[in-house]
Amino acid sequence: MKAKKRWLYFVLIMLNIPLGLATRWAPQYFPTLVRIYGGDVFSATCIFFGIRFLYPLKSIAKVSLISFLVCIAIEVQQLYQAAWAVKLRNTPLGILLGHGFLWSDCVCYAVGTLMAAGVALLLERLPYFRIF
Repeated sequence: MKAKKRWLYFVLIMLNIPLGLATRWAPQYFPTLVRIYGGDVFSATCIFFGIRFLYPLKSIAKVSLISFLVCIAIEVQQLYQAAWAVKLRNTPLGILLGHGFLWSDCVCYAVGTLMAAGVALLLERLPYFRIF
């Protein structure tokens, strides 16, 4: 059971990453709402799927709370503006850390976490992933 869940979340992560990056690198192909907020929503879903991959037996509610708190921690760290932190954020990996705190990002993280939890609930109810 655990291995089946891990494969499911691995596939979801691999599908999620290009979608999230596409909203940043090719925004012209998306509606305005997705262009503006999609990257943050996809970030939250990816974090949820990643935590679910690592802890497939934890409840979806716990994974949702943990992933939302991770998202908020990443957003709050953007308030710290020391020179070394800003320099780190300007590296290629800086896309993971972001650049400026926005309250709207926190809302996007909540939406993304709820969407991912909904997907998890639906997919885990499929007969293939159930425990007998």
